[in-house]
Amino acid sequence: MLPPKRARIRSGYLRVAKESYLMTEILEIGAGILYAENRSWRWQTMTRPIRLGLVFEAVDLKAGDCPFVVEASLLPPPEELDQEILDEAAEGGNSRGEVIRQLYITYGGIPVNIDALQPAKASCGFSSFLAEGSIDSAGAPGGEIRHFRDVQEALGFIRDFYAVYSTGLFNFIDEILDNPLRQGGCGRDLILGMVRE
Repeated sequence: MLPPKRARIRSGYLRVAKESYLMTEILEIGAGILYAENRSWRWQTMTRPIRLGLVFEAVDLKAGDCPFVVEASLLPPPEELDQEILDEAAEGGNSRGEVIRQLYITYGGIPVNIDALQPAKASCGFSSFLAEGSIDSAGAPGGEIRHFRDVQEALGFIRDFYAVYSTGLFNFIDEILDNPLRQGGCGRDLILGMVRE
């Protein structure tokens, strides 16, 4: 006898979340900066799939009781890079984390509204139990933004929620990469200029 449909859906959802959590690797690349990657995070170009990772940075706005927010950016991992760009990034250090950090400093990545995964005020699920920070929607283009009391709370939320549920971003990767960047071009242009052919 099969369990009721609701139980099967919930069980399937929890299984997918657990698999995503187990497959997501998180690397600390600087003070308040984490890099996450998952083998399923890919963008399919006309010629090949390109793996992508996410850089999460806890940024101190220096205002209020909960001054920290999390900024997220897409960035290809070192294995995907053009050799010239990889050599340039490796000048800052040879470890994988140092190379990724140098790439992030140099190129910045493609900004992503990470709070769009689950709007903060709509958090009736798992994410609502993870942080005790505040939620601010004033002046936030594109929705609400979570604020955290300190960098440790922000990093904990990145590890426990953002990194795990970021797989959902890749359902919209073409739309994300088509958005214009401040420095000109779009995310697609930035990635194609960084990766090997």
